[in-house]
Amino acid sequence: MGNITTSLLSYFIHPLLWIVLITTVLVGIIRVRKERQFFNTRLYPATLESTRLLLIGLVLGLIVSAMTWYTGVIVDVSWLLLFNIVSVVLFATLGYRGLTASYTLALTTLGLIGINLLLLIKPEDSITAVFSTQLIMQPNILIGLSILLAVGLFIEGFLLYLFSRKPLQPELIKIRRGTIKGQFKYRGAFLLPVFMLFPVAKDVFFSTSEWWPIFSVGKMEFLPLFVPLVIGTRVIVRSQLPKRLLKKRMFAIIALAVIVTLLTIVTYFYNWFTLMPFVMALLGHIAIDIYFWVVDEPDTERYHQTSKGVCVIGTREDTASRKMGILPGELITSCNGNPVKNRQELYDALNINRAYVKLTVCDEFNEPRFVETALFETDSFELGLLFIEESVVEEMKDSVES
Repeated sequence: MGNITTSLLSYFIHPLLWIVLITTVLVGIIRVRKERQFFNTRLYPATLESTRLLLIGLVLGLIVSAMTWYTGVIVDVSWLLLFNIVSVVLFATLGYRGLTASYTLALTTLGLIGINLLLLIKPEDSITAVFSTQLIMQPNILIGLSILLAVGLFIEGFLLYLFSRKPLQPELIKIRRGTIKGQFKYRGAFLLPVFMLFPVAKDVFFSTSEWWPIFSVGKMEFLPLFVPLVIGTRVIVRSQLPKRLLKKRMFAIIALAVIVTLLTIVTYFYNWFTLMPFVMALLGHIAIDIYFWVVDEPDTERYHQTSKGVCVIGTREDTASRKMGILPGELITSCNGNPVKNRQELYDALNINRAYVKLTVCDEFNEPRFVETALFETDSFELGLLFIEESVVEEMKDSVES
């Protein structure tokens, strides 16, 4: 029982775990504050990100742990140390976008291989000696890691699916010449506690320690550890419909995961192919990031204030506007037969008939359509619509000018 407890407690010594956990809690708090500042309401609770990180991550971690045991995924302490360094550096520089398995797992594995190839022609020093290992050069070890890489990409696709289920995380930003526009930012991660065995040499600290659990299998000794595997992503939607872009990106990531899986199968028969899954995952994800940044052109009229009508940034859940199918970026040009150009005019038109509302809405192709619904006393006085607040715009413009 003591050995099991020690192995469990070892999970909490990883700095990556605490850095991601504290950051995620702060992200939820900051998001709610911005929602109240921009829209005078909270869209989702501050615990949304941390609940997804811990609870869903725990379930996924159990599944991945079973997979690593079944497929025989083995790494050593050198790989684990470099993985933590790479993950922390990527998270510090790229945020949640840097926590995709395509970056953390691929760069760690390729980097460790590069270091050990360098050691073949250059004597090791006190720093490079820490990463000296022959285990990473074995084809069966690389195959196991490429399986873990493919699973990580599928998990990232699942995270994007969860984003698309709650596709409303808007914010207001300042762009050139002090113009204020809306956009949508999605960021989050899963924290997977993955149980893995690490082969331990006879002369290292863990092997000589009486209090650290060691398992012997044949002539080899293994160190059991819970490793925090963090799978995260960040998506910014600047001009497209959030749900549409999130689904496109989800399918792109899943397609990349399928390609990595197929390459892994090929490496099982052709050992000289073992690096291809990692190279493909790294370059493929970079290409996906660049593609979606380019196609999501920010210089459009969507999510901008306009004199043509009231620009809708989003709709709250379980409200009349959500039932009417009003989408982010659409324009409300009239309400109950009265033309509207700002929030106050819309509010005045709604008060003409509090039992029934009929709106003229222009979609992304500037095609008008009519939506209508009956109103009840429990309905929001503004139908649950989210706008670019005039007062917020003036406040943000003043901060730009100052």
